[in-house]
Order: sequence, then structure tokens, then C-alpha cells
Amino acid sequence: MEDSLNIKPPDARPDDLDDLFVDETEGTARAVIGKDKWKVMIVDDEPGIHDATILALMDVVFDNKAITFLQAYSGAEAKTLIKDNPDCCVIFLDVVMETDDAGLQVVKHIRDVLKNNLIRIILRTGQPGQAPEDKVIMQYEINDYKSKNELTKQKLFTAVVSALRDYRNLVTIDGTKRGLEQIIEAFPFLFEVQSMEDVISGILTQLSSLLRLDENSIYHLDSSFLAGSNSKNITIVKGTGAYGHHDGKLAEDVFEPAEFEMLLRAEAEKRSIFAGNSCAVYFRNKTDHYNIVYINSYRQLNEIDKHMIEIFCNNISMAFENIEKHKIQESMKLARDIQMGMLPVNFSEMRPSGIDLYAFMRPAREVGGDLYDFFFIDDTHLCFVIGDVADKGVPAAFFMAVTKTLLRVIAKLYTDPGEILQIVNNDLCKNNEKSMFVTVFLGIIDTASGICSYSNGGHNPPYIIYNSGEIKSLEEEEAIPLGIIEESQFNADELAFSAGDALFLYTDGVTEAIDQQDRLFNENRLEAVLRENRGRTSKGIIENTVSRLVEFTTGADQFDDITMLCLIWGDNSSQASQHGTTGR
Repeated sequence: MEDSLNIKPPDARPDDLDDLFVDETEGTARAVIGKDKWKVMIVDDEPGIHDATILALMDVVFDNKAITFLQAYSGAEAKTLIKDNPDCCVIFLDVVMETDDAGLQVVKHIRDVLKNNLIRIILRTGQPGQAPEDKVIMQYEINDYKSKNELTKQKLFTAVVSALRDYRNLVTIDGTKRGLEQIIEAFPFLFEVQSMEDVISGILTQLSSLLRLDENSIYHLDSSFLAGSNSKNITIVKGTGAYGHHDGKLAEDVFEPAEFEMLLRAEAEKRSIFAGNSCAVYFRNKTDHYNIVYINSYRQLNEIDKHMIEIFCNNISMAFENIEKHKIQESMKLARDIQMGMLPVNFSEMRPSGIDLYAFMRPAREVGGDLYDFFFIDDTHLCFVIGDVADKGVPAAFFMAVTKTLLRVIAKLYTDPGEILQIVNNDLCKNNEKSMFVTVFLGIIDTASGICSYSNGGHNPPYIIYNSGEIKSLEEEEAIPLGIIEESQFNADELAFSAGDALFLYTDGVTEAIDQQDRLFNENRLEAVLRENRGRTSKGIIENTVSRLVEFTTGADQFDDITMLCLIWGDNSSQASQHGTTGR
């Protein structure tokens, strides 16, 4: 196999199988690492273990990617090899090699020195008594522990596929989080620029930082006469790299035909086009002017890159429009628009699935720390979330954006609400220098059966409004908010909806709203309002609650963000009509 890296011990005797992994044209083993393959490292001082492992796994394909093997025969060699290959996915690691604990020292080196927490470490030993499993699993950050004599071909297959799946999911989460951090770091430049040219330069700089690029990109902004889909007057407004000296020139005169065709295609189809290491990102602002960012990278853009580019550019589109209109003095209004633009508002799309859902958010300041979200995980499972960051203003808004996006990404990978909150909590705890935290209630409802699993991370218990008119607070064992203590556990529970039953979620800005006499709206008043809403749609319930809240607080200041989300399972439209309201 040429896709193999062999580091042979001096006294190793190649046999017929070893010769399969040697580049005969060079006469010695060398690294031939295939592109788009999973790197699996074998560390063992017994050549036969290497041979047997490779023979068992050489045909494994996971996620349409084969395996390429890296080999080391001592702990020292392994340390060098993992340093040179930080994208290694899985390591089968022997315990006893040049020393009795050589493998354990490799584990500490990977985790503590190289700070690599993504690679999955499967410890293998032929002498279980020398490194007892209970002790090792508690003291060392390994992911699995196997005795060599139990690793049959089938068990090797199961172990490597399971480890690769975990690695893939962790890389997705880690990449998304790093990209989000870059996006958040990019926003301050919007409040510092003094001219439109500075804005465009900032966009290109931040995109390069986001993707860790050092290649070429250009920004094209249309004007009123460039709106036609057949227009060939696309002009380079600002460029970097190879396009840095082409400002004001026609793209057709600068680009290669294939590159220019990509711009025309994005313009004509009104969508972003990705091809290999290039992309033309299309986004339109509210004034119906469109923008195109063209990027040519030194590497192929992956799915995380594409996702981050589109998130960034869609938000920048809104920012760009507002800077044109209001400049720096409107920066906080811009931040509010960006935040509100991140919230889903297509409530009517839920109705075909039998779900009537509506949500409302009003920040106390220009931007706030409350959040809500809802999205389908698959055809029949709807995830819905409400949260409240323990802060106000821009810092809370940024923390909210990170939390919301992490919840979306992780909910696509895991199905247990408690596990989702646990993983998000661990990510939020890392590098949380300002000790910010967020309360979260997350539910996943099966739209076909009405069974809803949920988990509460320190948030106000929601209310169940039964179709009969009865109201009940969904109390459960209290858990702490997310972002405080790493490795906190979050329990999951289950709720069965009947047709017409509603779930009302809210943040404490509702119950802690005050009137002119400093009296709280409180839970008792909220429950009284909810009892009036039998038979209303979700929008009707929320609008009625908001109306009562406004009446109560008239003349008083709003000190906290106010957010509500209401979900009704089953068709209750006939009931709503009987009560003379639809809430729409």
C-alpha cells in the first residue's frame, strides 16, 4: 500500500507483507499520504501487530473516504509523528514499548503538550495487568481500552469506524466554533471604518482570516445598471492578492473565462457557487442590490468553510446596507438588525407538519441576550429552543449568537436533548474569560406522534396549556445554566402532547417586568393570562400575553429582554374559530 507511512525499527526484518508498504522505486519506506483520507496511526513495537491491523482495516471506507496508515514502533517515534500529523484521526497505541509506560507518556504528550483533543486514542495492551483498565481510563484522556487478544478483525472494524465517527463530529463542532469566533471578531471593524472603501477592505480581510487564507479575493458591488442577469459589466470594486491592482476594472478583462463564468452564473442564478478551491458568494440586500465576493483559495473549501462564508456574507450584507445609509452613528441599530436577522420568522412553514408555532422577542436595549430558535432535524423531528444570557447589550448578543449556532450544529449530530446541552455547555465553558452563562430550554418533538423529549439548563420552567384549559408548570430537577461548570450533566425527560395541547416558553423578562409601582408581573399574573387563551393559535396566545404585559408596564421602563415561544401540536384551527379568534 503506497498510502502508508512506515517508521521501521533498526532491527526490524521486512517480510513479504512489509514489502507491500515500501516504495520500491526509492528503495526505502517514505510517506505517501493520500488526500481526503482518514489518517490512522499504529504505534506498537511488534511488526506483526502493524501487519495484522493494516490487513484488517485496509479496505475500510467511511463517509466515502478510505484510510491511510501512519506507523511508529516506539513512543518517541509516535510523538514526532503525531506532531507532524496533527490531523491524524485515530491512534492505536501500545502501552509497553521502549519503557513500561511509553504509550501512557504518548497520551500525556498528545493531550497536555500538543493540546490535541480531537484525535481518538485507542489504547492496546498485551499485558492488561501492567496497566489496569480502571486506573488508566480515569487518569489518562483515552477514548477506548482494548486487550490485544480481543481485537478480532470485526472488533477492529467496529472500533475504528466508531472512533472515526466521533472524530468527524468533533471536527465539525470545533471547526464551527472556531469559525464563529472569527465571525464575532470580525464585527468590531464595522464600527471603526470611516469610508465605504474601508468597509470593503475589512470584508476581504475578515474573510481571509475566517478561512485562514492568504490568496486572492475580490469584492463586487452592483449598481442600478448592473441588475440584469445577462450583464457583463461586473466591476471589481476592491481586490486583494492577485486582484489588488485591478480596482475599477471590468471582471471580464481580468478573470480567466472559467472564473468569469462563475461570476455570471452566480449573478444569473442568484445564488452562491462553490467549485473546488474557488467560490462566488452571492447575497442581496433589502434595496435589491446584489453583492458578490469571489474567493480563490490555495486549498479546497470544505463544508464548514462554505457554511461560515455564507453566514458571514449574509450578515455583512445587512451591515453593508446600513453603513451606506447611516454610517457610524447607526452602528448599534445595525447590530440590532444583525441579531434580529438571525432569528427564524417563517412560522407558517411549520403548519404542514401539524405544528402551530410562533415566537416573539423584544430586547431591552438595541441588542440583547435572549434567543429563540426552531428547525427540523429530519422530516418528523422539530427542535425548538429558548434561552437567556445573563448579561445585556453587545457582549450578551455575541454570546447568544455563539450559543444559538452551536445548538443548531450539535442538534444535527445528537438526538438526546441532555447530551446536546452537555456538549454545548462544555464548548461555552472553554475560554470563557468573562464568565458569561446562558439558561436554555431545548425540546425535540416528534411531529407524527406528539412525543417531546426535552432538557432544561437552568431556565424558567415552561407552561403546558392543555386543550381542556388546565395549565401546568413543567417542573423538573433543576440544572445549572450553560457556561458555568464544564462536564455538567443535563437530564432529559419526555412529554406526550394531545391534539391542541400547547407549550408556552418564556424568559424571566416576562415575569420580572415591573409597573410604575415597581410591582412584578410575576408567575401568577402570567398563569392568569394563559388561562384566557384556550383555543387560540400560538400567535394569538403570544399576542394576548404581550398585550396584557404592555398594559401592566405602561409608563415603566423595560429593564430586561422579553422573549416568548409557543408551540401547539395538532390542528386547533377549528377550536380557534369557535372562540372567535385566530391570532393571525
